[in-house]
Amino acid sequence: MNRWAVAARVALFSGMAFLAGWGLWNLPDSINPFSPLEIADKPTLATPIKMRILEHRPEACVATVRRSRAEVVRAPIASDTQGCGVDDGLTLDRSDVSYGGGGRLSCISMTALLIWERHVAEPAAAEILGSKLTRIVHYGTYQCRNINHDPDARLSYHATGRAIDIAAFVLADGRKISVLKDWGKDTPEGQFLARVHDGACEVFRGVLGPDYNKLHANHFHLEMGRWSFCK
Repeated sequence: MNRWAVAARVALFSGMAFLAGWGLWNLPDSINPFSPLEIADKPTLATPIKMRILEHRPEACVATVRRSRAEVVRAPIASDTQGCGVDDGLTLDRSDVSYGGGGRLSCISMTALLIWERHVAEPAAAEILGSKLTRIVHYGTYQCRNINHDPDARLSYHATGRAIDIAAFVLADGRKISVLKDWGKDTPEGQFLARVHDGACEVFRGVLGPDYNKLHANHFHLEMGRWSFCK
């Protein structure tokens, strides 16, 4: 289901609530698009709308991230290159899993990453692989560059801290699941990667994986851009 369909359904549900005479304030927080987003709560149809609202409220966004178990530092990124930089930048110091440092994202992208970590990646590791997820290996977050480093392409969402490239997952039992080596295999590791890829499509607005092209053979590109796509 695309996000416009999700938005339409939530709007319809909210309108029906008003017509019934009990109003939005009586909707449970989990499906009320105007109640505060909580990263600890399981995502619902209202979550994408909450994230759209939060995206334009930087102080509320930072407060949302800090209410989670993650520890972040506000770290705006300035750039002399037009279009680059992150006004609402956050650096991730600690979460449920390690990211190996270097995680600099816009606040709404950090919010999406934490939701995906808590409600997609961690449960998938426990259910499919039978071990606790301890580390997510990434190839980078903020970088002032064009898409695929092509000088003729438009700026990548990495240039505004709205993208992260995920390469591998490390478990408590020592196993390492690699996008490059395990994607597409009919194994528990391959099933895990399929689950976290598809789950990312329900949280992030844009997801690219190895099936998209050879440039993504070794990572998942997850972004909070303008358009929705899952490839």
